[in-house]
Amino acid sequence: MFRNPLSIGIDIGNHSVKAVALSQKKERLELAAYAEVVLTSPVINEQHSVDSTVLLSAIRKLKKSLPFGSKIVTLALPDSAVISKVIQLDTNLKEDEAVFAVSQALGSSSPFPVEELWVDFFPLESNVFPDASTTMPYQIFATRKETVDTRIVAIKKAGLSPKVMELQTHALLWLVEHSAEMSGIHKQWGVVDVGDCLTEFCIKPQNAAAYHREIAFGLRKYSSSPHRNTLVNDLYEDEPVMKEPLSSDEIERFTQQLADQLKRQFQLYNSTHPRSSLKGIWLCGGGQHVISSELLQRLLGVEVELMNPFAHFNRHKRLDTVSDTALNSQFAVAAGLAIRGVNQ
Repeated sequence: MFRNPLSIGIDIGNHSVKAVALSQKKERLELAAYAEVVLTSPVINEQHSVDSTVLLSAIRKLKKSLPFGSKIVTLALPDSAVISKVIQLDTNLKEDEAVFAVSQALGSSSPFPVEELWVDFFPLESNVFPDASTTMPYQIFATRKETVDTRIVAIKKAGLSPKVMELQTHALLWLVEHSAEMSGIHKQWGVVDVGDCLTEFCIKPQNAAAYHREIAFGLRKYSSSPHRNTLVNDLYEDEPVMKEPLSSDEIERFTQQLADQLKRQFQLYNSTHPRSSLKGIWLCGGGQHVISSELLQRLLGVEVELMNPFAHFNRHKRLDTVSDTALNSQFAVAAGLAIRGVNQ
């Protein structure tokens, strides 16, 4: 059915597993399918590993909504599950010497033994660290083997082929980069992903490494209110429709709380990146449905738009009826991962 290999991005969350399938058609990406399976219980534990049995069941359900023959998958890990470190290495090191140096650097800073970690490292572009001379900056990423392996086991058992494991932040930034490239606007915009327990803010400054912060604020904070103890369950139904509409006061209260959290992060970012100041933000994640973007824009003093991750994809004929609204913003990470898979 599809002449080009499909790229599938799978976003494994605590409350649902989402998938987006893209195909390269000439100069544009085509949305071939998207699906979400809501989980009855959390699949991720406090150590960021997953219950492979529960995940396998969810992936098998997802496959029924994906085009026949879909196999190539890109996955993501939460940034909090990954050790990120930049070190300087001698430019004359051989490959085995570089591996040893990286292991030594991790051994002195990781809370886990190096032999229990999967490690990836690569040299950074010189314009990110222009002062490098006899040494070169290397970016190191490391995570517990169990964190990766429990995901890979379920994916492979479902008959899929995992090719890339990304950071969740990078998935969002791939989507932002694609949107900016296709629209020609929204330069120096960040992403705010409002989830159940955490809100993530990330942006890619010009000529600098990606900037990311996790904020301990999300839907769960709000759902503990005596006025709205069913909010989280409402948001994770199969359809993104509230069983009981939120009042304007409730939406205003949550938006103000979110703005208070974000102001501090934006001030910190702008102070450390004065040449790439924040111009606006995309809102995505399950929490965007309880936020007034107009009020948030006034409170933050930057432009705010709801993210529609499918806005700049062509649509397969089977998806002609897909809404152009931002109600699919929960697929932002999965869409970014699918874009990453196309570009691998």
